[in-house]
Parts: sequence; structure tokens; C-alpha cells
Amino acid sequence: MFSMTDVMIDALWILALAGVFATFSYTDWLRSEQKGRWRAQWGLPRFLVPLNLSLTAFCVGVALSGATAYTPDPWWQTVIWAVLALLFGFQTFTAWRFAAERGWETPIEEKPQAAGDEKRDADAAETADLRR
Repeated sequence: MFSMTDVMIDALWILALAGVFATFSYTDWLRSEQKGRWRAQWGLPRFLVPLNLSLTAFCVGVALSGATAYTPDPWWQTVIWAVLALLFGFQTFTAWRFAAERGWETPIEEKPQAAGDEKRDADAAETADLRR
């Protein structure tokens, strides 16, 4: 027989998967409205925060489900799920902080500039100033 604790733990990881699907669905709708590409959405905090939060909840739910089962999973499986939950939680926190500081539409990873690009950028700005 199932206890209420088992039902609540299983509901956690099931709802977390629903959160993953909802994140992809919302992002797909927003992408189609803006006529953008998926690749541009993957680096935005607007996509990363709910995705990582859902994956954190999923990992916590699976770890608790395995640890509290009638015949518990091996300890190392629970540890792996817990470590994944910590990593996703850390990513959620860092993406949220980035979004709070720079905005939800700012890509987290900017394209790296090649060596010498700074000089070219400075020369282009100086030339633009001279033309005015």
C-alpha cells in the first residue's frame, strides 16, 4: 500500500517533469512570436531559470523516491541524484542572479572576442567620432 509520503514524493518529480515540458512549450511559443531561433533562447535566463529549477525538483524527487522506497535504491544512486540536484540548484541560483542584475533577455554567455577586436572596436569608435 502507498503512504501519503510516497504519493507526495512521486508528485514532486512528476510535477517537475511537467515544469520542464511547460518551460519548453512557453519558450517555443515565445520563439515563434519573436520569429527567433532555438539557439538564441537556450542562453537566456528566461529559459534557464525555470528549466534548472524544474530539473532540481526532479532530481530531489527521484532521490527521495529511491531513498524512501519499500526496498531502497543503492546509496550511490541517491548520492548521484542529490549531487545533480545541487548542481542544478546552483545553476538556477546563478542564472537568477544574472537575470536580476542584467535582465531576463540578456544572454548569459556573450560571444568571446578574438584578440585584437578591442583595438578594432576602439578604432571604429574613434573614426565614427571624427566623422561627426
